[in-house]
Amino acid sequence: MTADALRWYVAFVRSCQEKKCSEALDCMGVEYYLPVQRVRRKYSDRVKMVDQLVLRGMLFIRTDERRRIALLNDVYGLRAYMTDGGTYHPVVVPDEQIRDFRFMLEHGGGEVRMMARCFAPGDKVKVVSGPLSGFVCRIIEIEKKRCIAVCLGVIGTATLEVSPESLAPADKEDR
Repeated sequence: MTADALRWYVAFVRSCQEKKCSEALDCMGVEYYLPVQRVRRKYSDRVKMVDQLVLRGMLFIRTDERRRIALLNDVYGLRAYMTDGGTYHPVVVPDEQIRDFRFMLEHGGGEVRMMARCFAPGDKVKVVSGPLSGFVCRIIEIEKKRCIAVCLGVIGTATLEVSPESLAPADKEDR
């Protein structure tokens, strides 16, 4: 299997089987990404930090076309792969988008929320302070709050609220 034949596919999994599927893929030596974030949850008697799935019922699998099909039979809980608009071609997420999404989740310092649609391109910005310093992305506004966004194609857009003071226009070489 050559590295250029490997692609990130979006897999649908049975309800509440995300972690079991990822463990099975791990045992098989298949590269995957299960987006999880640590968030604060307030209960009536306490506040607790919990791990929360960002995309329920989905995980990303990096494999080639032949192995992608075989995994549906080999991994209990994998249901299907996301296709683009009824053409039955599997959705492929570029490496760069997976890298940016991981970076946002690991270093964002806030809760990443998924929006159901991709936004039209807006101003490209560079984060100049905080844990995402140096990150170049697009700025969007949701409910009068400024957010940065990483578009994941047909899956949707990952957003993170940021303060306007931490942003600056992207340099021409960043565009």
